[in-house]
Amino acid sequence: MKKTHFKKFALIGLPGSGKSTFAAKLGEILGIPVHHLDRHMFEPGGKKRDKQEFIEIQKAMLSEEAWVVEGCSFSTFEMRFAKADVLIYFQLPRPLCFLRLFKRLFNYKKDFGGLRAVTWEILRYTWNFDKEKRARIEELRKKYPQTDFLIFKNQKDADIFLQSMNQ
Repeated sequence: MKKTHFKKFALIGLPGSGKSTFAAKLGEILGIPVHHLDRHMFEPGGKKRDKQEFIEIQKAMLSEEAWVVEGCSFSTFEMRFAKADVLIYFQLPRPLCFLRLFKRLFNYKKDFGGLRAVTWEILRYTWNFDKEKRARIEELRKKYPQTDFLIFKNQKDADIFLQSMNQ
């Protein structure tokens, strides 16, 4: 994989899988804008943004020449899949993601937005993510074969990819 070939990256996966950290590192390596969907999905104070407004924000992001967009808004997932050069699915083990979710509570980074509490809802969403989303992901893989699709099953996969992009 050559770093100059790809300019648009969409990152999806379980909460706590490392998407936000990876996105920040990839954006820095390539010198391209990074967009964290949680920052745009919620208004200050945690209220969910109007869906149409959220869609318009994403359309503007995706019209840029180069970008890294991370987040799992599945209601707008196809928009990102259709425009991405590369889609990376962070499919790390659920226990690791749970550990990272709880760890994030103590190392809260306002920059990445989103999680301020671990709830049963977020734990259930994380536990069921692959089972509930797999069919839709596969459907879009077939619909958009021009989008390279990578699955990171562990942190080493992510690290190796970043290293390859930094060469």
